[in-house]
Amino acid sequence: IRNCKGSDSVIDYKRVAGVISRCNADVVALQEVDSVTGRHPLDLSKHLGDMTGHYATFGAAVNYSGGKYGVAVLSKVKPLSWRTVKLPCSSEERVFLIVEFESYYFCCTHFSLLEEYRIIASNIICEEAAKLDKPMFVAGDFNALREAEPMQILAQDFYVFEKMYDKLTFPADVPTKEIDFICMYKHHSVVPVVYNHVVVPAVVESDHRPIVADIELYKR
Repeated sequence: IRNCKGSDSVIDYKRVAGVISRCNADVVALQEVDSVTGRHPLDLSKHLGDMTGHYATFGAAVNYSGGKYGVAVLSKVKPLSWRTVKLPCSSEERVFLIVEFESYYFCCTHFSLLEEYRIIASNIICEEAAKLDKPMFVAGDFNALREAEPMQILAQDFYVFEKMYDKLTFPADVPTKEIDFICMYKHHSVVPVVYNHVVVPAVVESDHRPIVADIELYKR
């Protein structure tokens, strides 16, 4: 969400909250989120959660300007638990946020701009997924194309869901790349059925276009 700074360089919390509300998702993955910093005195994930009727779970990646900066998950129901796993990056620390609900885990991440660290992060996520006892989803900005090595590593253990219609997500105004994905770990006794998975035509609210999916799980 780039701290609600749109592609027009205007900071507008209401229009970002409007996109989240229109998507009407059970869970939402947010990247580039400040919590009580010099540039954003708000706990931004909680503020957006309050505006949209969601619980907010914030995962700090770095200390920044007197506060924290990282990723977040918004959810319609209160999580049972949550934790973060650090991901390596020489330029800026990254984090993998794991949020537990009654019947699944929903995770959020934002990969490095550097390929070598994206590859390591993909392997870490596969290792973490293997430890969990419920179906696990991960969504976020992977900073990698679908055919690139980090996403191919994930594709060995995850469904990397295909989008319907337009697939490109970045930059928001005139997108040229698909680097934002929703994935699900394969090795559980359930099968996902994707009824809808689209890029939301939000061209100004952030520098990425959001994606939304309707997914149901069935026992094998």
